[in-house]
Amino acid sequence: MTPDRQRDPFPKQAGDVKTVETETLLTQAAACTKRGDIGQAEKLLRQALARDPRHPGALFELGRIAYLAGNKNAAADCLRKAIAGAPDNGRFHNELGYVLIGLGERQQALHAFKRACEIDPEDADAIGNIGTFHLAEGQINEAVTAYRRALEIDPHHLNSRVNLEVALKNAVPPWHFAMMNDVPRNAVYDEAIRRVAPGRSVLDIGTGAGLLAMMAARADAKWVASCEQTPWIAAKAKQVVAANGLGDRIKLIAKHSGDLKIGPDLSERADVLVTEIFGTAVINELVIPTLAHAHAQLLRPGAIVVPNAASARAYLAGGPALEGYFFVDGAAGFTIAAFNDFARMKMDLDVNHVPHDVLSDDFEVFRLDLTQPPAQPEKRVIDVVATTPGRCFGVVQWLRLDLAEGLTYENRPSPGATIDGWGHMLYRFSEPIELKVGDHVRLLAQHNRRVLLIWDMRSNS
Repeated sequence: MTPDRQRDPFPKQAGDVKTVETETLLTQAAACTKRGDIGQAEKLLRQALARDPRHPGALFELGRIAYLAGNKNAAADCLRKAIAGAPDNGRFHNELGYVLIGLGERQQALHAFKRACEIDPEDADAIGNIGTFHLAEGQINEAVTAYRRALEIDPHHLNSRVNLEVALKNAVPPWHFAMMNDVPRNAVYDEAIRRVAPGRSVLDIGTGAGLLAMMAARADAKWVASCEQTPWIAAKAKQVVAANGLGDRIKLIAKHSGDLKIGPDLSERADVLVTEIFGTAVINELVIPTLAHAHAQLLRPGAIVVPNAASARAYLAGGPALEGYFFVDGAAGFTIAAFNDFARMKMDLDVNHVPHDVLSDDFEVFRLDLTQPPAQPEKRVIDVVATTPGRCFGVVQWLRLDLAEGLTYENRPSPGATIDGWGHMLYRFSEPIELKVGDHVRLLAQHNRRVLLIWDMRSNS
């Protein structure tokens, strides 16, 4: 049930002896509930209902007890009867919504939460519950809005504060901050944009905080348009842009790039595209369909793209510290290798500070030319030669961006690396391989324009 905010949902009323006796039983039941004596509380509530079978307060508390006992249907029945007797009690509607969520009746639950808010627009519990409904539905914008409204009403509302953190992590993953603090990345982007932006129209896709758009405006672009699909992130980017005195130089559009139109949104096709919608695996943030649409609908033929190419690069890797993320042979004297069947095929991990062995030269997995309509699904066999002996568990993969002539960014693992917003990907072999210098490992790398996988071809034999 939702947290008890220490308020009386049904004010005491003066009345006859029967009413006084009922209220006394309710007070005693509340005391029993507070000290954890639920059985005695239920007995007292049923005595109260014997005197007044429609008493809303008794029905409400009995519904709460039924829910705690795991009887959700009985809880919903009691709460509906309580609402019938006190239809304007918002707390009753809010609690019913919470129970209905547990019963899988999600739309009815949302209706109950909204009714609670109609009765009391300042009900932080109900507003927070609406946020949780939206969060479960994947409606992050609506969830964030609800949680922030609940916290405006009650800054100490714990559920909303905790769930807001979850929603923000889903909408703005923490790596955004590391990315914006990545000094080498910022430097090469800024230099590339300074080379190509002056006098040209610039489109920035996926603006986030507006950093690349501001670089283009500072470089004296003809005009800058920047899009961000999440409305409240777009609003924050607009605030950032204004704080830097560039509000009149950058048009910030709260839309997905796929919804942009020439005319309503952009006065003309752009000469330059700048973007950083790259995941570590290069394609895992829908970069290919996004760039395909941009080339077809938003950019001039032959438009400049920063970066102009993106590559996935890798090396064979070993070492117990990294292998332990994928394989286990034994623990506490027991053999448990069969559990390896449940290991993930890949995982993301910043391996800069995890000791491991580099067992091959670097190799390219695949490369995207971003100045052209993006590539179709790709499948290729890569033959890699071991340059160092050791036990190989799989592949460590990273990102390389070619921003302009002579300007590259690459987050190859390095013990002395600075802040890195992208991190690395680990791809697991079917089982570890003992390698000697000169041994060949045949890999299969494949992507479907959305997901990249790399595995050893022994798993196909």
